[in-house]
Amino acid sequence: MPNALQSSWAEVAPTATKMFNVWTDGGELVWAKEAWGHLYVAGLAGQSSVLESTASRLRLVTLARIYQEFSGHAWEENPETPVCELAEDLAIDAVALGILAATGGSGQFDEALDDYELRETALLEATKNLRAEIFRCLKAAYGGETALYQRLWHTRSEGANTDGAEFAVTGSNSTALQFVTNGFQS
Repeated sequence: MPNALQSSWAEVAPTATKMFNVWTDGGELVWAKEAWGHLYVAGLAGQSSVLESTASRLRLVTLARIYQEFSGHAWEENPETPVCELAEDLAIDAVALGILAATGGSGQFDEALDDYELRETALLEATKNLRAEIFRCLKAAYGGETALYQRLWHTRSEGANTDGAEFAVTGSNSTALQFVTNGFQS
């Protein structure tokens, strides 16, 4: 791992440890570090401006949301951590968050009743807007949708030791595979 990448991961690692904690063996944190490396190589984990830095941190939040949702589809184990809680230890600039959230053109902001709901809606919209680029990056890094699905599936220690079980025809496997092939959209 190059020094700049190590430094980039070191900045987010304490927060990532809290975000990626579905399983006791930590396989999801290993995947998060690996995925962060792919984002870094693709130029999606930069820190050269306030907007870029905020987008990078929101990509980490998006990775956590993607992993939790995948776990829900694959193993019916989704901690459904609120997005505000995932982002609480990250320095998220409010103006940059607003810009990143508004790029989707959603009318969701009209229903926010207070600052907390407005921030939550902005975080949800911004992370939703970042999914497509994260999907493209990881799909390319892992060599396709199926390989990406397989890598996610093998983050759980029980799954890592069962040869081909990720492709057994089950409802949860099918739903998890569909979640990945749909670009991390349910």
